[in-house]
Amino acid sequence: MAKETQVAPEQPAEVAPQTPAKKSMMKNILMFGVPLFILQIVVIYFLMVKLVYPATANHATEAPAVEEAAKAEPEEQQIFVVKDLIVNPAGTNGTRFLLTTVGFEIGTQEARQELEKKEVQVRDLLNTILASRGLDQLIDSRQKESLRQEISEKTGAMLKSGKLKNVYFSKYIIQ
Repeated sequence: MAKETQVAPEQPAEVAPQTPAKKSMMKNILMFGVPLFILQIVVIYFLMVKLVYPATANHATEAPAVEEAAKAEPEEQQIFVVKDLIVNPAGTNGTRFLLTTVGFEIGTQEARQELEKKEVQVRDLLNTILASRGLDQLIDSRQKESLRQEISEKTGAMLKSGKLKNVYFSKYIIQ
């Protein structure tokens, strides 16, 4: 009879543990290589910002800087703010409210001072206008522009000096 040869079943090759030399090399890369790379990036960034970019930026901005100096100074923007006005919308029977802050852009300092003196009248006017609107009108974003227009017309009529340029809602919360 023929000799039977036994073939040992294949055993999966075990993953060889990392040798101390590989561990040491990886540790050196992490300890020295990565920080050195980051340092190089930082140095290149500062060289670009300090040396290269200012040289190109000076030539590009010289002409606009001269033009800006020649322009007349724009007039100072005056804003009068009525903060935290709480109003019950029409038809809600006090179950819902609108919390708003309204800003008025005005042309002159005198007009701003005039509105500051008439703050109580302005708050009353805003309260009357906003309380006359229903909840559906206050929620609708398309109606907000007509609301701004009405506030602008009626508040502008209160001013004797200067002109009201715009009305802003910096806070507009409906609960």
